[in-house]
Amino acid sequence: MHVLAIGEPYDRSIQKWPEGCHYNFDASGHWLHYLFIHPSKIEISSIQQGAVRFGLYVHGPVIFLLHQFGDLFWNDAPYSWWRVPAEHRRLPEVSGGVHALVKTVLVDTSSGLVAALRVLTFSAEFTRRLHEAILLQTQSPWDPAQHDQVIREVYSRFSTEDLVHRAEILCKGGD
Repeated sequence: MHVLAIGEPYDRSIQKWPEGCHYNFDASGHWLHYLFIHPSKIEISSIQQGAVRFGLYVHGPVIFLLHQFGDLFWNDAPYSWWRVPAEHRRLPEVSGGVHALVKTVLVDTSSGLVAALRVLTFSAEFTRRLHEAILLQTQSPWDPAQHDQVIREVYSRFSTEDLVHRAEILCKGGD
């Protein structure tokens, strides 16, 4: 089992890091990765201890997890259950009262080292709505071209702030 620690490599097998923010839900739960080259002190402190807000925007077959940590701008990360390798997929639990954990990792892409770590919860209502959206995805046929087209369409029409204003639900991290 690989243990994550600040100042340690995130994954030695990764040679090239995709810059940006990436959300994933798989058998190990909810993960949010910030992949920044030489993260600043503000970026590190925002991830580690800043106030956190989450939002959920769904457009067709694509789920966008919206997130803001501390002094950072709102970010978004598109998600599809179908993009998770089959051996790592699991169906989320949908029930009232569950506060799902989301593990957040900031990786310095210049070195591959973990720069910040944080574990929070989504609110119970946010968890339920997100899990329902994921389950709905699993019941629709998978069309990678359509998925990519929807992402391009959303990004051509809306900024991340626009998506926040269109979010079906918002919550504070830790609720």
